[in-house]
Amino acid sequence: MESINDVLTWLTDHESAFSAIAALVVIFGVVLSPLGAGIRNLLTGRGNSKQNEVATSTATETKETDIPTTQDFLNTPPPLITDKPSIAVLPFVNMSDDKSQEYFADGMTEDIITGLSCDSRLFVIARNSTFAYKGQSPDIRTVGKELGVRYVLEGSIRPVAERLRITVQLIETETGSHIWADKIDRPVAEIFDIQDEVVDSLVSTLCANVGVAESDRAKRQRPEDLQAWALCVQAEVLAQAQPSSETVEQGEKLARRAAKIEPGYAASWAFLSFTTSVKIPWGLSTDLSKDSEAALALISKALTLAPNDPVVLGYCGYAAIWAAQAAQAINYLERSLAINPNNSFARFAYGAALNMDARPREAISQLELFLRRSPKDPYIGVAYFFLSIASMQSGDYQHAEQAALNGIKHAPGFGWAYLDLAMCLAAQGRETQIPPQMQKVSELAPSLSRQTVEDFWRHVVRKPAVAEMYVALAHQAFDA
Repeated sequence: MESINDVLTWLTDHESAFSAIAALVVIFGVVLSPLGAGIRNLLTGRGNSKQNEVATSTATETKETDIPTTQDFLNTPPPLITDKPSIAVLPFVNMSDDKSQEYFADGMTEDIITGLSCDSRLFVIARNSTFAYKGQSPDIRTVGKELGVRYVLEGSIRPVAERLRITVQLIETETGSHIWADKIDRPVAEIFDIQDEVVDSLVSTLCANVGVAESDRAKRQRPEDLQAWALCVQAEVLAQAQPSSETVEQGEKLARRAAKIEPGYAASWAFLSFTTSVKIPWGLSTDLSKDSEAALALISKALTLAPNDPVVLGYCGYAAIWAAQAAQAINYLERSLAINPNNSFARFAYGAALNMDARPREAISQLELFLRRSPKDPYIGVAYFFLSIASMQSGDYQHAEQAALNGIKHAPGFGWAYLDLAMCLAAQGRETQIPPQMQKVSELAPSLSRQTVEDFWRHVVRKPAVAEMYVALAHQAFDA
Protein backbone atom coordinates (compact mmCIF):
# COMPACT_ATOMS: atom_id res chain seq x y z
CA MET A 1 0.00 0.00 0.00
CA GLU A 2 1.51 3.29 -1.02
CA SER A 3 -0.88 5.80 0.57
CA ILE A 4 -3.28 6.21 3.45
CA ASN A 5 -6.18 6.06 0.98
CA ASP A 6 -5.02 2.59 -0.07
CA VAL A 7 -4.96 1.58 3.59
CA LEU A 8 -8.47 2.81 4.23
CA THR A 9 -9.84 1.28 1.01
CA TRP A 10 -8.28 -2.03 1.95
CA LEU A 11 -9.85 -1.87 5.40
CA THR A 12 -13.27 -1.29 3.90
CA ASP A 13 -12.92 -4.28 1.58
CA HIS A 14 -11.45 -6.57 4.24
CA GLU A 15 -13.49 -6.10 7.37
CA SER A 16 -12.46 -9.44 8.79
CA ALA A 17 -8.76 -8.61 8.54
CA PHE A 18 -9.31 -5.25 10.20
CA SER A 19 -11.25 -6.99 12.93
CA ALA A 20 -8.24 -9.18 13.53
CA ILE A 21 -6.12 -6.15 14.20
CA ALA A 22 -8.43 -5.08 16.99
CA ALA A 23 -7.86 -8.41 18.71
CA LEU A 24 -4.38 -7.22 19.67
CA VAL A 25 -5.86 -5.15 22.44
CA VAL A 26 -8.00 -8.01 23.69
CA ILE A 27 -4.96 -10.20 23.97
CA PHE A 28 -3.20 -7.70 26.19
CA GLY A 29 -6.18 -7.87 28.49
CA VAL A 30 -5.83 -11.64 28.71
CA VAL A 31 -2.10 -11.56 29.44
CA LEU A 32 -2.18 -8.89 32.09
CA SER A 33 -2.33 -11.37 34.90
CA PRO A 34 0.90 -13.27 34.14
CA LEU A 35 2.62 -10.10 33.02
CA GLY A 36 1.41 -8.31 36.11
CA ALA A 37 2.87 -10.97 38.36
CA GLY A 38 6.25 -10.69 36.68
CA ILE A 39 6.37 -6.95 36.61
CA ARG A 40 5.23 -6.59 40.22
CA ASN A 41 8.21 -8.72 41.16
CA LEU A 42 10.43 -6.30 39.28
CA LEU A 43 8.95 -3.23 40.92
CA THR A 44 9.00 -4.61 44.43
CA GLY A 45 12.40 -6.28 44.22
CA ARG A 46 10.96 -9.81 44.53
CA GLY A 47 11.67 -12.60 42.10
CA ASN A 48 14.51 -15.04 41.61
CA SER A 49 17.99 -14.43 42.98
CA LYS A 50 19.46 -13.89 39.53
CA GLN A 51 17.07 -11.00 38.89
CA ASN A 52 17.83 -9.54 42.32
CA GLU A 53 21.56 -9.67 41.59
CA VAL A 54 20.96 -7.76 38.38
CA ALA A 55 18.82 -5.19 40.19
CA THR A 56 21.57 -4.43 42.69
CA SER A 57 24.41 -4.12 40.18
CA THR A 58 25.87 -0.61 40.10
CA ALA A 59 28.41 -0.81 37.27
CA THR A 60 27.82 1.87 34.61
CA GLU A 61 24.58 2.89 36.36
CA THR A 62 23.29 6.36 37.14
CA LYS A 63 20.31 8.43 38.10
CA GLU A 64 18.30 10.00 35.32
CA THR A 65 19.52 13.48 36.16
CA ASP A 66 23.26 12.64 36.21
CA ILE A 67 23.83 13.54 32.55
CA PRO A 68 26.75 15.73 31.37
CA THR A 69 25.75 18.83 29.41
CA THR A 70 27.64 17.80 26.29
CA GLN A 71 26.96 14.05 26.47
CA ASP A 72 26.53 12.67 22.95
CA PHE A 73 24.78 9.32 22.87
CA LEU A 74 25.53 8.73 19.17
CA ASN A 75 28.92 7.17 19.96
CA THR A 76 28.66 6.72 23.74
CA PRO A 77 25.65 4.69 24.93
CA PRO A 78 23.72 6.25 27.83
CA PRO A 79 24.24 4.84 31.33
CA LEU A 80 21.73 2.42 32.79
CA ILE A 81 19.03 4.15 34.82
CA THR A 82 18.57 2.71 38.32
CA ASP A 83 16.54 5.22 40.29
CA LYS A 84 13.34 3.89 38.70
CA PRO A 85 12.31 0.86 36.60
CA SER A 86 13.37 1.53 33.00
CA ILE A 87 11.62 -0.01 29.99
CA ALA A 88 11.51 0.29 26.21
CA VAL A 89 8.59 -0.93 24.10
CA LEU A 90 9.78 -2.03 20.67
CA PRO A 91 7.47 -1.67 17.64
CA PHE A 92 5.18 -4.64 17.30
CA VAL A 93 6.13 -6.71 14.26
CA ASN A 94 3.49 -7.21 11.59
CA MET A 95 3.93 -10.85 10.55
CA SER A 96 1.39 -10.51 7.73
CA ASP A 97 2.46 -9.93 4.13
CA ASP A 98 -0.11 -7.14 3.99
CA LYS A 99 1.74 -3.93 4.88
CA SER A 100 -1.52 -1.99 5.21
CA GLN A 101 -1.69 -3.08 8.83
CA GLU A 102 1.56 -1.32 9.78
CA TYR A 103 -0.13 1.92 10.91
CA PHE A 104 -2.40 0.03 13.28
CA ALA A 105 0.39 -2.04 14.78
CA ASP A 106 2.41 1.17 15.17
CA GLY A 107 -0.56 2.98 16.70
CA MET A 108 -1.03 0.23 19.28
CA THR A 109 2.67 0.30 20.17
CA GLU A 110 2.56 4.06 20.62
CA ASP A 111 -0.53 3.81 22.82
CA ILE A 112 1.21 1.33 25.09
CA ILE A 113 4.23 3.63 25.36
CA THR A 114 2.05 6.63 26.14
CA GLY A 115 0.08 4.68 28.72
CA LEU A 116 3.22 3.54 30.52
CA SER A 117 4.62 7.07 30.36
CA CYS A 118 1.80 8.51 32.40
CA ASP A 119 3.40 7.37 35.64
CA SER A 120 6.46 9.29 36.78
CA ARG A 121 7.85 6.31 38.69
CA LEU A 122 8.66 4.55 35.42
CA PHE A 123 11.45 5.58 33.05
CA VAL A 124 10.02 4.95 29.57
CA ILE A 125 12.05 5.44 26.42
CA ALA A 126 10.28 7.68 23.89
CA ARG A 127 8.62 6.15 20.84
CA ASN A 128 10.91 8.02 18.43
CA SER A 129 13.91 6.15 19.81
CA THR A 130 12.30 2.72 20.00
CA PHE A 131 10.89 3.09 16.48
CA ALA A 132 14.48 3.42 15.26
CA TYR A 133 14.49 -0.38 15.60
CA LYS A 134 11.45 -0.86 13.37
CA GLY A 135 12.07 -3.43 10.67
CA GLN A 136 15.09 -4.81 12.52
CA SER A 137 15.68 -7.84 14.73
CA PRO A 138 18.07 -6.36 17.27
CA ASP A 139 19.75 -8.27 20.06
CA ILE A 140 17.91 -7.27 23.23
CA ARG A 141 21.20 -6.90 25.12
CA THR A 142 22.30 -4.36 22.51
CA VAL A 143 18.99 -2.49 22.80
CA GLY A 144 19.43 -2.34 26.57
CA LYS A 145 22.92 -0.88 26.22
CA GLU A 146 22.00 1.57 23.45
CA LEU A 147 18.95 2.91 25.30
CA GLY A 148 20.17 2.45 28.88
CA VAL A 149 17.15 0.41 30.04
CA ARG A 150 16.79 -2.77 32.06
CA TYR A 151 13.65 -4.20 30.43
CA VAL A 152 12.20 -4.48 26.93
CA LEU A 153 8.63 -5.34 25.94
CA GLU A 154 8.25 -6.72 22.42
CA GLY A 155 5.65 -8.58 20.41
CA SER A 156 4.42 -9.63 16.99
CA ILE A 157 1.02 -9.96 15.35
CA ARG A 158 -0.30 -12.26 12.63
CA PRO A 159 -3.92 -11.95 11.40
CA VAL A 160 -5.59 -15.26 10.56
CA ALA A 161 -9.10 -14.90 9.15
CA GLU A 162 -11.07 -13.09 11.87
CA ARG A 163 -8.60 -13.82 14.62
CA LEU A 164 -5.21 -12.51 15.55
CA ARG A 165 -2.23 -14.48 16.76
CA ILE A 166 0.20 -12.58 18.92
CA THR A 167 3.38 -13.23 20.85
CA VAL A 168 4.31 -10.92 23.72
CA GLN A 169 7.39 -11.09 25.89
CA LEU A 170 9.07 -9.10 28.61
CA ILE A 171 12.87 -9.41 28.59
CA GLU A 172 15.59 -8.42 31.03
CA THR A 173 18.24 -6.78 28.89
CA GLU A 174 21.47 -7.53 30.73
CA THR A 175 21.08 -11.30 30.45
CA GLY A 176 18.50 -11.53 27.66
CA SER A 177 16.38 -13.75 29.87
CA HIS A 178 12.59 -13.82 29.51
CA ILE A 179 10.71 -12.54 32.52
CA TRP A 180 7.46 -13.61 30.92
CA ALA A 181 6.28 -14.72 27.46
CA ASP A 182 3.10 -16.05 25.87
CA LYS A 183 1.45 -16.90 22.55
CA ILE A 184 -2.27 -16.33 22.23
CA ASP A 185 -4.99 -16.57 19.57
CA ARG A 186 -7.96 -14.30 20.25
CA PRO A 187 -11.03 -12.92 18.43
CA VAL A 188 -12.09 -9.40 17.54
CA ALA A 189 -13.27 -6.37 19.57
CA GLU A 190 -13.90 -2.67 19.18
CA ILE A 191 -10.46 -1.10 18.73
CA PHE A 192 -10.59 2.27 20.49
CA ASP A 193 -12.64 1.38 23.56
CA ILE A 194 -10.69 -1.79 24.29
CA GLN A 195 -7.40 -0.09 23.47
CA ASP A 196 -8.06 2.42 26.25
CA GLU A 197 -9.20 -0.20 28.73
CA VAL A 198 -6.31 -2.57 28.09
CA VAL A 199 -3.56 0.06 28.17
CA ASP A 200 -5.02 1.52 31.36
CA SER A 201 -4.92 -1.95 32.89
CA LEU A 202 -1.35 -2.45 31.72
CA VAL A 203 -0.30 0.86 33.24
CA SER A 204 -1.98 -0.07 36.53
CA THR A 205 -0.19 -3.41 36.55
CA LEU A 206 3.22 -1.91 35.81
CA CYS A 207 2.75 0.83 38.34
CA ALA A 208 1.36 -1.43 41.07
CA ASN A 209 -1.14 0.66 43.03
CA VAL A 210 -1.09 3.82 40.95
CA GLY A 211 -4.61 4.99 40.20
CA VAL A 212 -3.78 8.39 38.76
CA ALA A 213 -2.51 6.86 35.53
CA GLU A 214 -6.02 5.82 34.54
CA SER A 215 -7.54 9.24 35.16
CA ASP A 216 -4.70 11.02 33.39
CA ARG A 217 -4.84 8.80 30.36
CA ALA A 218 -8.60 9.21 30.17
CA LYS A 219 -7.96 12.87 29.31
CA ARG A 220 -6.58 11.88 25.92
CA GLN A 221 -9.08 12.51 23.17
CA ARG A 222 -10.05 9.72 20.78
CA PRO A 223 -11.48 10.40 17.33
CA GLU A 224 -14.87 9.06 16.32
CA ASP A 225 -13.66 8.41 12.77
CA LEU A 226 -10.91 5.83 12.23
CA GLN A 227 -9.75 7.58 9.06
CA ALA A 228 -9.03 10.83 10.95
CA TRP A 229 -6.92 8.89 13.45
CA ALA A 230 -5.00 7.07 10.70
CA LEU A 231 -4.27 10.31 8.84
CA CYS A 232 -2.89 11.96 12.00
CA VAL A 233 -0.73 8.92 12.76
CA GLN A 234 0.75 9.13 9.26
CA ALA A 235 1.21 12.92 9.54
CA GLU A 236 3.18 12.57 12.77
CA VAL A 237 5.31 9.77 11.34
CA LEU A 238 6.21 11.91 8.33
CA ALA A 239 7.09 14.99 10.37
CA GLN A 240 9.08 13.12 13.02
CA ALA A 241 10.92 10.57 10.89
CA GLN A 242 13.01 13.22 9.13
CA PRO A 243 12.11 16.76 10.24
CA SER A 244 12.22 19.13 7.28
CA SER A 245 10.05 21.74 5.60
CA GLU A 246 9.03 19.14 3.00
CA THR A 247 7.92 16.43 5.41
CA VAL A 248 6.10 18.90 7.63
CA GLU A 249 4.28 20.26 4.56
CA GLN A 250 3.18 16.74 3.68
CA GLY A 251 2.11 16.19 7.27
CA GLU A 252 0.13 19.42 7.21
CA LYS A 253 -1.87 18.21 4.20
CA LEU A 254 -2.74 14.97 5.96
CA ALA A 255 -3.72 16.80 9.15
CA ARG A 256 -5.99 19.14 7.18
CA ARG A 257 -7.72 16.13 5.66
CA ALA A 258 -8.19 14.69 9.14
CA ALA A 259 -9.64 17.97 10.42
CA LYS A 260 -12.02 18.10 7.48
CA ILE A 261 -13.20 14.53 8.09
CA GLU A 262 -13.64 15.09 11.83
CA PRO A 263 -13.61 18.79 12.81
CA GLY A 264 -13.89 17.87 16.50
CA TYR A 265 -10.60 15.93 16.58
CA ALA A 266 -8.20 18.18 18.50
CA ALA A 267 -4.98 16.39 17.50
CA SER A 268 -5.35 17.47 13.88
CA TRP A 269 -5.74 21.15 14.85
CA ALA A 270 -2.81 20.94 17.26
CA PHE A 271 -0.60 19.45 14.56
CA LEU A 272 -1.71 22.19 12.19
CA SER A 273 -0.65 24.82 14.75
CA PHE A 274 2.76 23.11 14.78
CA THR A 275 3.14 23.13 10.99
CA THR A 276 1.98 26.74 10.73
CA SER A 277 4.34 28.00 13.42
CA VAL A 278 7.55 26.32 12.23
CA LYS A 279 7.56 28.47 9.12
CA ILE A 280 8.93 31.17 11.44
CA PRO A 281 12.17 29.48 12.59
CA TRP A 282 12.76 28.08 9.12
CA GLY A 283 12.74 31.62 7.73
CA LEU A 284 9.79 30.82 5.45
CA SER A 285 7.39 33.33 6.96
CA THR A 286 6.80 36.55 5.01
CA ASP A 287 4.72 38.01 7.83
CA LEU A 288 5.69 36.99 11.35
CA SER A 289 2.67 38.60 12.97
CA LYS A 290 0.20 37.04 10.56
CA ASP A 291 1.63 33.54 10.90
CA SER A 292 1.80 33.91 14.67
CA GLU A 293 -1.86 34.90 14.82
CA ALA A 294 -2.78 31.95 12.60
CA ALA A 295 -0.88 29.54 14.86
CA LEU A 296 -2.50 30.98 17.99
CA ALA A 297 -5.96 30.60 16.47
CA LEU A 298 -5.26 26.93 15.74
CA ILE A 299 -3.93 26.46 19.28
CA SER A 300 -7.10 27.97 20.70
CA LYS A 301 -9.28 25.65 18.60
CA ALA A 302 -7.31 22.55 19.58
CA LEU A 303 -7.31 23.32 23.31
CA THR A 304 -11.00 24.19 23.30
CA LEU A 305 -11.66 20.68 22.02
CA ALA A 306 -9.17 18.85 24.29
CA PRO A 307 -7.75 21.11 27.02
CA ASN A 308 -6.08 18.26 28.94
CA ASP A 309 -4.75 16.00 26.20
CA PRO A 310 -0.94 15.82 26.74
CA VAL A 311 -0.19 15.30 23.04
CA VAL A 312 -2.34 18.27 22.04
CA LEU A 313 -0.74 20.41 24.76
CA GLY A 314 2.72 19.39 23.54
CA TYR A 315 2.17 20.46 19.94
CA CYS A 316 0.36 23.64 21.00
CA GLY A 317 3.20 24.49 23.38
CA TYR A 318 5.80 24.15 20.64
CA ALA A 319 3.72 26.28 18.29
CA ALA A 320 3.29 29.00 20.94
CA ILE A 321 7.09 29.41 21.17
CA TRP A 322 7.33 30.56 17.56
CA ALA A 323 4.19 32.65 17.92
CA ALA A 324 6.24 34.77 20.37
CA GLN A 325 4.34 33.50 23.41
CA ALA A 326 7.08 31.79 25.44
CA ALA A 327 5.27 32.15 28.79
CA GLN A 328 2.10 30.68 27.31
CA ALA A 329 4.14 27.86 25.74
CA ILE A 330 5.67 27.03 29.12
CA ASN A 331 2.22 26.81 30.67
CA TYR A 332 1.00 24.37 28.02
CA LEU A 333 4.14 22.25 28.19
CA GLU A 334 4.18 22.07 31.97
CA ARG A 335 0.57 20.88 31.86
CA SER A 336 1.48 18.27 29.25
CA LEU A 337 4.42 17.00 31.31
CA ALA A 338 2.35 16.93 34.50
CA ILE A 339 0.04 14.44 32.78
CA ASN A 340 2.76 12.52 30.92
CA PRO A 341 6.24 13.10 32.41
CA ASN A 342 7.80 10.87 29.74
CA ASN A 343 6.47 12.81 26.75
CA SER A 344 9.79 13.37 24.97
CA PHE A 345 8.48 15.90 22.44
CA ALA A 346 6.96 18.04 25.21
CA ARG A 347 10.24 17.82 27.15
CA PHE A 348 12.21 18.95 24.08
CA ALA A 349 9.77 21.80 23.46
CA TYR A 350 9.84 22.78 27.14
CA GLY A 351 13.61 23.24 26.98
CA ALA A 352 13.23 25.42 23.89
CA ALA A 353 10.49 27.51 25.52
CA LEU A 354 12.51 28.08 28.69
CA ASN A 355 15.41 29.34 26.63
CA MET A 356 13.22 31.76 24.70
CA ASP A 357 11.89 32.92 28.07
CA ALA A 358 15.51 33.75 29.04
CA ARG A 359 15.82 30.90 31.56
CA PRO A 360 18.88 29.13 30.13
CA ARG A 361 19.88 27.03 33.16
CA GLU A 362 16.43 25.49 33.39
CA ALA A 363 16.43 25.02 29.61
CA ILE A 364 19.71 23.12 29.77
CA SER A 365 18.35 20.82 32.47
CA GLN A 366 15.24 19.96 30.45
CA LEU A 367 17.16 19.43 27.22
CA GLU A 368 19.56 17.07 28.98
CA LEU A 369 16.56 15.05 30.19
CA PHE A 370 15.23 14.92 26.64
CA LEU A 371 18.57 13.69 25.28
CA ARG A 372 18.63 10.94 27.90
CA ARG A 373 15.04 9.85 27.44
CA SER A 374 15.21 9.66 23.64
CA PRO A 375 18.82 9.08 22.53
CA LYS A 376 17.78 8.04 19.01
CA ASP A 377 15.17 10.75 18.50
CA PRO A 378 15.01 12.43 15.05
CA TYR A 379 14.81 15.79 16.87
CA ILE A 380 18.11 15.20 18.66
CA GLY A 381 20.07 17.49 16.32
CA VAL A 382 17.60 20.31 16.91
CA ALA A 383 17.78 19.63 20.65
CA TYR A 384 21.54 20.14 20.56
CA PHE A 385 20.92 23.45 18.78
CA PHE A 386 18.71 24.60 21.65
CA LEU A 387 21.23 23.28 24.16
CA SER A 388 23.94 25.28 22.42
CA ILE A 389 22.08 28.57 22.35
CA ALA A 390 21.06 28.07 26.00
CA SER A 391 24.73 27.57 26.91
CA MET A 392 25.56 30.62 24.84
CA GLN A 393 23.01 32.65 26.76
CA SER A 394 24.67 31.46 29.97
CA GLY A 395 28.05 32.65 28.70
CA ASP A 396 29.49 29.13 28.47
CA TYR A 397 30.78 29.30 24.91
CA GLN A 398 32.88 26.16 25.04
CA HIS A 399 29.92 23.99 25.98
CA ALA A 400 27.87 25.89 23.42
CA GLU A 401 30.40 25.03 20.72
CA GLN A 402 30.48 21.34 21.66
CA ALA A 403 26.68 21.16 21.60
CA ALA A 404 26.69 22.91 18.20
CA LEU A 405 29.13 20.32 16.85
CA ASN A 406 26.92 17.54 18.22
CA GLY A 407 23.96 19.16 16.50
CA ILE A 408 25.76 19.17 13.15
CA LYS A 409 26.79 15.54 13.60
CA HIS A 410 23.19 14.45 14.28
CA ALA A 411 21.49 16.79 11.80
CA PRO A 412 23.98 17.65 9.03
CA GLY A 413 21.19 19.04 6.86
CA PHE A 414 19.93 21.53 9.48
CA GLY A 415 21.03 25.03 8.44
CA TRP A 416 20.51 26.59 11.87
CA ALA A 417 23.12 24.21 13.34
CA TYR A 418 25.87 25.79 11.22
CA LEU A 419 24.73 29.33 12.03
CA ASP A 420 24.74 28.31 15.69
CA LEU A 421 28.36 27.12 15.41
CA ALA A 422 29.32 30.32 13.59
CA MET A 423 27.82 32.38 16.41
CA CYS A 424 29.76 30.33 18.99
CA LEU A 425 32.96 30.97 17.06
CA ALA A 426 32.16 34.68 16.84
CA ALA A 427 31.65 34.83 20.60
CA GLN A 428 35.14 33.39 21.06
CA GLY A 429 36.82 35.71 18.56
CA ARG A 430 37.57 32.96 16.02
CA GLU A 431 36.31 34.79 12.96
CA THR A 432 38.63 33.00 10.52
CA GLN A 433 36.77 29.71 11.18
CA ILE A 434 33.34 31.19 10.46
CA PRO A 435 33.16 31.41 6.61
CA PRO A 436 32.88 27.61 6.01
CA GLN A 437 29.96 27.47 8.45
CA MET A 438 28.17 30.36 6.77
CA GLN A 439 28.70 28.73 3.39
CA LYS A 440 26.79 25.72 4.69
CA VAL A 441 24.02 28.00 5.96
CA SER A 442 23.74 29.51 2.47
CA GLU A 443 23.61 26.08 0.85
CA LEU A 444 21.19 24.41 3.25
CA ALA A 445 18.95 27.28 4.35
CA PRO A 446 19.07 30.19 1.87
CA SER A 447 15.99 31.64 3.59
CA LEU A 448 18.12 32.39 6.68
CA SER A 449 19.34 35.82 5.65
CA ARG A 450 20.78 38.45 7.96
CA GLN A 451 17.37 40.13 8.09
CA THR A 452 15.26 37.01 8.67
CA VAL A 453 17.60 35.86 11.45
CA GLU A 454 17.53 39.27 13.10
CA ASP A 455 13.74 39.38 12.89
CA PHE A 456 13.50 35.85 14.24
CA TRP A 457 15.51 36.51 17.41
CA ARG A 458 13.65 39.72 18.17
CA HIS A 459 10.32 38.01 17.56
CA VAL A 460 10.72 34.90 19.73
CA VAL A 461 13.03 35.86 22.64
CA ARG A 462 11.10 37.46 25.48
CA LYS A 463 13.89 39.67 26.90
CA PRO A 464 15.16 42.33 24.46
CA ALA A 465 18.68 42.27 25.91
CA VAL A 466 18.99 38.53 25.27
CA ALA A 467 17.55 38.91 21.77
CA GLU A 468 20.09 41.62 21.00
CA MET A 469 22.92 39.37 22.20
CA TYR A 470 21.88 36.72 19.67
CA VAL A 471 21.42 39.39 16.97
CA ALA A 472 24.91 40.81 17.58
CA LEU A 473 26.54 37.38 17.33
CA ALA A 474 24.57 36.59 14.17
CA HIS A 475 25.73 39.87 12.64
CA GLN A 476 29.35 38.96 13.40
CA ALA A 477 28.81 35.61 11.71
CA PHE A 478 27.34 37.19 8.56
CA ASP A 479 30.14 39.79 8.44
CA ALA A 480 33.01 37.31 8.83
